[in-house]
Amino acid sequence: MRMRKVASGLLIAVLAASIGMVVVLLIWHRQEKETWATLTGLLAVIAAVISAWPALKVLGLQDDASLPRPVPCFDFSSRYSLAQLRVKNLGAGVAYDVHVRWKNHPRDYKGDEVTALDHISVLVPQESVSRLLGASNALFAKYSDLRFEGQVEFKDANGRIIRQDFVCSAEDHRGRLVHDEELPKALHDLQQVPQELESIANAIKQLHGVHHAGRRGTHLPHIT
Repeated sequence: MRMRKVASGLLIAVLAASIGMVVVLLIWHRQEKETWATLTGLLAVIAAVISAWPALKVLGLQDDASLPRPVPCFDFSSRYSLAQLRVKNLGAGVAYDVHVRWKNHPRDYKGDEVTALDHISVLVPQESVSRLLGASNALFAKYSDLRFEGQVEFKDANGRIIRQDFVCSAEDHRGRLVHDEELPKALHDLQQVPQELESIANAIKQLHGVHHAGRRGTHLPHIT
C-alpha cells in the first residue's frame, strides 16, 4: 500500500513537471529549433504516465483483493430461529491477532455484552467464529436498535498492522423473512426425530415390562 502511494506520487510529479515544461517551451521558447523535438519527448512521457496510471490502479485492486478482511456481522440463517454474532474473514489472506473494538457492544438476549469475539488469534480466508445471541424474535423484541459501529485491527502475513472501520447492523433483517425456503425448518424438525424415537422406545419398554409383570402375577386355579 505504501509503495503504491509512492508510485502514485512519482507519477503525479512526473506528469506535472512534464506539463509545466511543455507550457514553458510553448510560451518562451517556441521559436528555437530544439523546442519541437523536446516537446515530442515530453508528450511521449505524458502519454506513458497516462497509460501507466490504469495499470497502477489494477495492481492496487489486486493487492487489496489479496489482503485479509475480518468483518463482524449478524447471522440469522445458519441456525433455525437463532441469532449469532459472527466475525468472518472475507479476504484472501490470513488475519492474525484480530481485535474488534466496538463503540458500543452488542448484547445477547439476557442483556449481557458479547465480548467473546473482541480478540481472535487467527482467521484463515473464509473462516469465521460466532457467538450465540438467542432467539431471533426475542432479540428484535428486546432491542429497538441493532446497529453497531467500530474498528477492526489485525495483522497480515507480513506483520503489517491494518485498521478498518465497520458497520454491523441487523436492522435490514427486522420484519423480514429470515429464510427464503422451508428447508432450514425441515432440517430443524429432523433433529427432533431421534429424541422422539427414544421416547417411543422407552414407552414400549415400559408397556412390555408391565405386560410381563402382569403375567407373572397371574396364578392358575389349583385343581384337586
